[in-house]
Amino acid sequence: MKKIVITGILVAALSLSCDDTRKAFHENYLEFVMHTDSLEVVHDTMIVSHEQLKTDTRTLSQKLKDVEETDSIAMADLQKHQMLLKQQSETLKKLKSIIESHSELKAYFMSDSISLTQMEQQLTDMEVNNEEIAARLNQIKTELKTIEAEQEALKQSSEEE
Repeated sequence: MKKIVITGILVAALSLSCDDTRKAFHENYLEFVMHTDSLEVVHDTMIVSHEQLKTDTRTLSQKLKDVEETDSIAMADLQKHQMLLKQQSETLKKLKSIIESHSELKAYFMSDSISLTQMEQQLTDMEVNNEEIAARLNQIKTELKTIEAEQEALKQSSEEE
């Protein structure tokens, strides 16, 4: 009888610790979702800046084309900017799909049908994804600032001529 009671206690303890682990994973998941939401806000802001800079680049490119004496280096810089903006646009689309995939996991993650091992792996993947998203957004932000500065210099030099 003692063995049955002890076995029952062990099973109950394992079950409770499993529930505690599941609860902790759920809380970690919700923290990652909040971080992902913050990244999404930054991403959306970056898209607005990106689109504005694309428009400014087209406008500046047209102005420089209209000026006969435009130097070829300036045109090459603008073409480089346009290529970089196109790459950034593709990257921003990919990042958006990763961000959206995090929110699509919520119902599955919060259900009891996912194992603790799967939960842990999903959390690890989300952490890696969020770090990559943050790094890419910072890189794009830096590139946008560089393009803006270079284009401002081009604008000033074209106005002086």
